[in-house]
Amino acid sequence: MLDAGIDVIGYAAFVQSRYQEYAGIHKNLGALHEYLLSTPEPEIINYDLQAFLIILRAARGAVPALAAATTALEPLLTGEPIFRISGGSPEYAKTIRRIHDKRQQLAKLFGGSSDLNEIAAGFFPLLLEEPDETVLSYLEMKDKIRAARGNPRQAQPDATSKDEDKATRIYRRQHAPDLRRKTERGARPKLDYYRPASAAVTDRITRAQHFRVWTVPVSIKEAYEQHSRELAKAQMSWLQYAEETRAEKSAMRWVPSDDGEIMGGYLTQKVIDPFSSPPETSLIEETQEERKTIASLLLDVSCSTQVDDRYILTYMIADRLSDFLTKGEVPTEVVGHTTTGEIIPNVAGRNRPIHYVVFKTREEPHNLSTVHRLCAILHTGMHYFGYDGEATMWCHERLKKSLAKRRVMFVVTDGKPSGTYISKKGDDISYFTARHFRDVVACIEAEENVELIGVSIKADVSGIFGRSIRIDSIEDIYRKLSPFTLALLRELNERKKPSADTRAASRMAARRRARLLVPQ
Repeated sequence: MLDAGIDVIGYAAFVQSRYQEYAGIHKNLGALHEYLLSTPEPEIINYDLQAFLIILRAARGAVPALAAATTALEPLLTGEPIFRISGGSPEYAKTIRRIHDKRQQLAKLFGGSSDLNEIAAGFFPLLLEEPDETVLSYLEMKDKIRAARGNPRQAQPDATSKDEDKATRIYRRQHAPDLRRKTERGARPKLDYYRPASAAVTDRITRAQHFRVWTVPVSIKEAYEQHSRELAKAQMSWLQYAEETRAEKSAMRWVPSDDGEIMGGYLTQKVIDPFSSPPETSLIEETQEERKTIASLLLDVSCSTQVDDRYILTYMIADRLSDFLTKGEVPTEVVGHTTTGEIIPNVAGRNRPIHYVVFKTREEPHNLSTVHRLCAILHTGMHYFGYDGEATMWCHERLKKSLAKRRVMFVVTDGKPSGTYISKKGDDISYFTARHFRDVVACIEAEENVELIGVSIKADVSGIFGRSIRIDSIEDIYRKLSPFTLALLRELNERKKPSADTRAASRMAARRRARLLVPQ
């Protein structure tokens, strides 16, 4: 119920703030209104919808802007429709009735203070059957809660309190969404606690056709212009890298000029007719897939990236890094992950279909069409929930299928998986998604067949990834991310180089092949 009250407080704050025209939040609120009005018996799993409607009714009387924004919900805010919604236990129904009877007191909270913390502190006693006679302020309540938890510098508690505190600490530690790595570097954690998606949950793979933008926004063009000098300098570094590595990943061979086939049958023809003339040939250069470096960019485009406009930085990272890698002749795939808008009922585990958006394949160049597809990231209608662990594993499996010797995967994330996960009992245990993300990264790093890099957006993910880089601004893309990636690729090239004996054997084998291919 406290969550429902805080949601109403947030709703009231939103309609009075400078963000009241924010399209993404308006879309989400519109979807909630449509669901409530079109569903005969609305129900949101693990959420006190009755409490939300009662508190909303009280707040509308004190906040005119909130009343104007929720005019369509007036038929639901009378007593009868609210209590018609199915409730829980008798104790729950008693608490709902008590909040409903004290709605005038709730209205005074919203009308008497502009401090959201004070409103939350005033709402909290209404949830108690026997609240204290003294009404505490937010800071006073905060100090009281801290004192109730216990302070090691205070007097020693008795044995019973010690046992209770220990049980509380154990429960909090088990249920907290801790993203810190709990296994040693190189160790492979178990993932059997995380259920695979039910057959009723069907994931989607698209090319951003529903959100594709045909004109680049003016704000993005201005960002390009502001950093044109850094862009030119970075592009020169990547072109130089392409020149450095081109000889290593290419091979020469003779082919007939007419049909492009290798002259495999010419030796037989020479045996049959020693005086025959060889076909006209030409020497071509081709890239050997098993000797090149490939990369994948996995982008988190969920609703959590709307905080502090992180999705704009996600777009810039994807666009610039894809362009740099392409100029460095590193085939690159760019994939985003979010979820569709639907929720699959009556399933255990993940209850939302993942939506994978392939912005660019490794075979495609980075051109204007790629930029237009990437601009879909700026469309907040795509931002739903994120299952970073499952998306990372999915992208890793795609990358493993390649024959390339060096495979690099960049995970662009804010480090906050937002997907829901339902237990067998129907409870939402969302911290499973954060734990799964951490353990998936540990598994991939333990396998050591893909170099995994965390690219964090205004967040610290050093506790999740063994190797990561933090990006806080567009300048960091040119000053930190580009040099970091170049140094990483050069390090991998040195690490994968064969020894001197292996190179000598390769040259001897190449000369033997050349004797067979070159016309005599």
